[in-house]
Amino acid sequence: MFRFALEKPIVLLVGVLIISLFGLAAVFRVPVQMVPDLDPRIISVETRWPGATPQDMEQEILLEQEEYLRSITGLKRMYSTASFGSASIELEFPFGTNINEAFILVNNALSQVPDYPENVDEPRVTADSFSSN
Repeated sequence: MFRFALEKPIVLLVGVLIISLFGLAAVFRVPVQMVPDLDPRIISVETRWPGATPQDMEQEILLEQEEYLRSITGLKRMYSTASFGSASIELEFPFGTNINEAFILVNNALSQVPDYPENVDEPRVTADSFSSN
């Protein structure tokens, strides 16, 4: 092999250049995602009402909140659950959504909800990411 390299350096140089060109083409054409996009895409709204039944939570809290939250632009999916004393809504947004703007839109929508029943805590808004699942 060393003998071939010494006797025909031009052929060796051309071979190295061809391999390098294939390597460069692979680098720029093959999509590689080493670090996935882990930005938060889910905003959760949790509202507590001590002593309330799931039916009361749905009628008095969830339906009212959903009415205003469903008009948020860019909303991909809304999932609601009610249990004894608490209700939660998960709002999923598509990739590329600015989560800060989504937070503002969610807070604005929640502020439009008419008066809550007595003893209902203020809704708590949090963001979750796919990486935490």
